[in-house]
Amino acid sequence: MKHEIIELHDVQIIGMAKKIAFNEAKDECPKFWGEYVETIIKPVVFEKKAPNAFQKAALDNGVGEFGLCTCDIPNHNCATCAEQNFGACASNTFTYVIGGEYKGGEVPEGMKLFPIKSGKWMKIYFEGGMKAFQVQHEKFHKEWIPAHPEYKWARNSSCLEWYCGTDIQSPDYQCGVMMPLED
Repeated sequence: MKHEIIELHDVQIIGMAKKIAFNEAKDECPKFWGEYVETIIKPVVFEKKAPNAFQKAALDNGVGEFGLCTCDIPNHNCATCAEQNFGACASNTFTYVIGGEYKGGEVPEGMKLFPIKSGKWMKIYFEGGMKAFQVQHEKFHKEWIPAHPEYKWARNSSCLEWYCGTDIQSPDYQCGVMMPLED
């Protein structure tokens, strides 16, 4: 998989957050993205309506660029947690955030700020666009990471999905994950 090492320092993600049960993630995360489209993209981008404060904050901060997976379990990382729980656990939840990098300004009702671990991150590029996202995501966690022990996921950290562009139907659509690395 194509990847690069990047540095993130003092980054916060602003976005819409929703608690989701691990065993409902495959259905609930796409539904949540549908809510994002209906709440922000459709009215402002497609229907050309003037944005309200919530929509303006979303557009000003690039909300939709990231999907952040986080939870409050101490001394773990969300990717490992997800690998153990997705599809299997009905009692545990994680917080999924549709967000963007906070550039300042008011944080409207319905959005929150989430700090991101400062330091080195590995940005992984998936091939095949959004249609292949889930397959590539699983391959990354189950095959690529175990085959590359030189990259260790930072403890007490979140996982970021990243998305770039608007034509999600294109096989060339850019997307992937970002993994915080141990210091």
